[in-house]
Amino acid sequence: MERDATMKYLTGNAIDVGTVEQLVLDDTLVEDAWDLTRHACPPLRDPMGPVLGADRPWEDGIRGCHVIYDERDGLHRMLYQSANVEAYQYFHFDPQRFDMARHGPSKFVCYAESEDGVHWRKPMFEGFPWRSHARSNVVMSGRTRAQSAEVFWNPDQSDEQRRYIMMYRDTFNYTGPDEQDGRCLAYSADGVHWSEDRDNPVTRGGSDGAAPVCWDPAGRQWFCFCRPKVMAFDRKATDRPSLGNTRRRMAVMTSPDLKSWSFPRAAIVPDEIDINTMCVEGASTVFKWGSHFIAVVPISDHTGSGFIETQLAFSSDGFHWQRLPDRPNYFDRGPDGSWDHHAAIPLCPPVEWGDKWLLYYMGSSRPSMRHWLSHSTSGLGVAVVPKGRLIGRFAGDRDGFLLTRELIIGGRHLDIHVERVIDRDGRPPCEIRVGLARRAHEANDHRDMGYYEGFAINECDPMGATSSALRVRWKGNEDLGALIGKPAYLRFHLRNAGLYSFRFSDR
Repeated sequence: MERDATMKYLTGNAIDVGTVEQLVLDDTLVEDAWDLTRHACPPLRDPMGPVLGADRPWEDGIRGCHVIYDERDGLHRMLYQSANVEAYQYFHFDPQRFDMARHGPSKFVCYAESEDGVHWRKPMFEGFPWRSHARSNVVMSGRTRAQSAEVFWNPDQSDEQRRYIMMYRDTFNYTGPDEQDGRCLAYSADGVHWSEDRDNPVTRGGSDGAAPVCWDPAGRQWFCFCRPKVMAFDRKATDRPSLGNTRRRMAVMTSPDLKSWSFPRAAIVPDEIDINTMCVEGASTVFKWGSHFIAVVPISDHTGSGFIETQLAFSSDGFHWQRLPDRPNYFDRGPDGSWDHHAAIPLCPPVEWGDKWLLYYMGSSRPSMRHWLSHSTSGLGVAVVPKGRLIGRFAGDRDGFLLTRELIIGGRHLDIHVERVIDRDGRPPCEIRVGLARRAHEANDHRDMGYYEGFAINECDPMGATSSALRVRWKGNEDLGALIGKPAYLRFHLRNAGLYSFRFSDR
């Protein structure tokens, strides 16, 4: 919710949410809550191990990926980040001897495809050589590298040759007096054949780390979540060593066209609750779901175990971010000795798979994730989570309540995304009910006016099923047509159940 909408609400106006799914993971639309706790829904990792590994001569590791389902062609297309250690050594530590033709790029983007999103193949394409290999699946090398590549749908599908967009880091005129390092753009019709934007690089001042790009259809602008440029720590002002990369934070910049970008402003920085001052690795992926932006934030214990955990962060506007107060781990690492024991990091927005999401993640069996040890990355795995199930508000055996802010009823029906708590002997049964509450609207009349007639909590048909779109009914009536456009508070009553989201609907 935008800041001006918040101010309008605080000065008396109800909030128009239309038919957009509204998440209840923060207080954006929550007025009050009673005996509820927030929990993230953990993804279920595929126990069979990685679905894709580094098995080509040019692949010394896999460090990132983006998966897009192309409905027209019936294919899942994966663009994944790989690296070659020898080329990396020359590029960074002996740049005068680096030869793109002889060594190849240090970082590059490869292609794989799948019908089901689980079983993948790597086509070898004519016209895509790599060193002495006439064929490869390396589809983007850049001028000297294609690093931290983000691949996403173009919201404007009118140009066949620009269905896919890639944003990546590259260096032009490497080691020359006019060297330029920054973010670049490329376009493709099929995810394989890419054409670089003639204005590359579109930004100057590159940095390592992921830089997720996300389109906001409500605000009609692009968001990029990168590392900040202006830092609190100053190496020259202190004798204290930094013990690592001081840019480990998340910043945000915006653009109307992917070319004109605002200056990156800090959005998530480590605080007193975090394990150290450099633990926030930025965001490995950011996506918009319903009312909120969702980010997966890797948390690195650089000075201790070396493990990398993950946390969910969320924002209603893309600029102001929160994490759960106890900072729980979101995505479990594998058991001791497994291929993903030291790190398991979701890398791209979830891919819809029926009523579920597929989450692709990078796994590592070793504690080091340094660029020159890219081979420490074991591969890419996949996990499954029910679609839209992110962070819910849960009640136990005791009755819990949630009151939304005053909203404009935006559709003829009310659907809710809920999860029942597994029954145990002696535990009260799961129950979910909703009432449409109202207040007085005359000047200086501050009374609670109860419920709209026929829509009280006690008139709501009790619900006890897990569903992403459970239709609410009051004595069998689901029609809110007479209330469309009127203000109401939604009061939820929960017992042994959790609420993830709600939405008004006309379907």
